[in-house]
Amino acid sequence: MRKSLTVVLLTFLVWWVGGCAMYYYQEGKAFEDCKQDYRACYAELTKYADPNSLGAGTLGSYGSKFMDECMKERGYRLVTENELPLRAKRRDPDWWPGWNKRGVAGALEQD
Repeated sequence: MRKSLTVVLLTFLVWWVGGCAMYYYQEGKAFEDCKQDYRACYAELTKYADPNSLGAGTLGSYGSKFMDECMKERGYRLVTENELPLRAKRRDPDWWPGWNKRGVAGALEQD
């Protein structure tokens, strides 16, 4: 019984800390353009959100909703890492722990 409880608790802890990373992705969009769009949305978010809630490494519920909507308006969709093309460049989410992680991904520019 004790062993089972330990396994369940450890599994939950790994899930909570690891979370389920998601990426903002738009087919054919260059990675640098994705980063630029993310920064623009974040800059817009800072106009509306409490600055104290954004500095702790987490966006919170409002910030996450805002970013999701802003990126969606720019043509992005949220995908898991498994849904990304193998050759897509990614920037992993900066914030943890928790379940609501978002990164950006896009194509490398070809010379």
